[in-house]
Amino acid sequence: MNNLQEMSAPTKVEDLVEELLIDIKDLEPEPAFFKCYIYRVPKKIRCTNEKAYTPQLISIGPFHHGDTKLADMEKRKKRYMKYFLERITSKNRDNILTFIKDNEQKIRNCYAELFTLESRKFVMMIMYDAIFIIELFLRSKSYRHRASDSSLAVHAVRHTLCKDLELLENQLPYVVLREIYMLANLTGPHIPTFMELSRSFFGFFRGLELTRLPSEVEVKHFCNWRRITLLKGYPNSELELRGWITDLPSAVKLHESGVSFKRVDRECLLDIEFVSVKRLIPCFKKHELQIPRLELYDSTEIRLRNIIALEQCCYTWDSPVCNYIKIMDSLIDTEKDVDLLVGKGIISNHLGDNASVARMFNKLNENIHLSLSSSYECCKDLKAHYNNRWNKRKATLRSVYFSNPWRGTGTLAAIVLLLLTVIQTICSIMQVV
Repeated sequence: MNNLQEMSAPTKVEDLVEELLIDIKDLEPEPAFFKCYIYRVPKKIRCTNEKAYTPQLISIGPFHHGDTKLADMEKRKKRYMKYFLERITSKNRDNILTFIKDNEQKIRNCYAELFTLESRKFVMMIMYDAIFIIELFLRSKSYRHRASDSSLAVHAVRHTLCKDLELLENQLPYVVLREIYMLANLTGPHIPTFMELSRSFFGFFRGLELTRLPSEVEVKHFCNWRRITLLKGYPNSELELRGWITDLPSAVKLHESGVSFKRVDRECLLDIEFVSVKRLIPCFKKHELQIPRLELYDSTEIRLRNIIALEQCCYTWDSPVCNYIKIMDSLIDTEKDVDLLVGKGIISNHLGDNASVARMFNKLNENIHLSLSSSYECCKDLKAHYNNRWNKRKATLRSVYFSNPWRGTGTLAAIVLLLLTVIQTICSIMQVV
């Protein structure tokens, strides 16, 4: 009995307190969340397409540092370091290292994760990665270097590098790159600013140009800059009515209800509008969904996915790119919807078959949380139009009897003839009476 009491005797509170204090004693402080803007992609998003968020050729920054699959480019980083140090003085080299060392903690705070990498290795990693990017950009401007450098001469390699440098997990703070470039104090004719140098590199590929930004606009990193470019000209007035986008019919269904689709040239890809166009016959006025042209290339999905991941991490309450993808996903249910949008010139498909476009948009929206959207009114009007039975009847009437000028003219002539016949019949009856 005494032994049983000893075994079941409660642990002393003092012992529990001591154990708690030991457990939490050596915890490192969490990163200051409000200072973070470089994130690891959340698992629920990453699992939808692992490859889209993972560098294929080069590691930049701490998230993928040391990945053995990317080891080949580490040798290229050393070569680029050698080339770059030949461009600058030893004093400027020392100034760059001093800048990185003095700002190490600020740089660490830009990442939404704590790293066990010791100070010396962290500083060297930032130095090598920053110099690689700057030297790559400098060499890409010179035809001589492009022709002799395997990283630039082979189109596929250059394209992969371009994609890797825009991945959310593969970033250095833009301000660090810009400051190191300035500290290098390069000399020579027509030395560009770092912004001009960056735009030149990404602008080499069609459709990948980065917008020129005024000094007051803060660029956090290249992935952020791509988002800013995509949002250029976006109607973002605080006075606009915002709401949640839900249950939007597909493009084919909307077309069957009388909605016409039109490609428009606008500054912002996300600027979608639903408008009514007057016609000679008021009851047959045209309802038009105006959508800017979307060019789809092999790299489009990767860029969109990383911008979506950035918005999910950093712009939770203002995610217009996610909302745009939601609209396009709603419009595109099947290959037939893509056929319609391609036929109207709204989508330019460089991916191959239209079925692959449908699959891409159907997967882009998986595990994504949406914010209130300024396109809410547009989507609400589209749903109201679709749910109006009279609109569907008018659309059927238009497609059957007014599908082309000849058929429309014939239909009107038949209606006029019918009316004249009725009038003549009535007049004959009245004369008899």
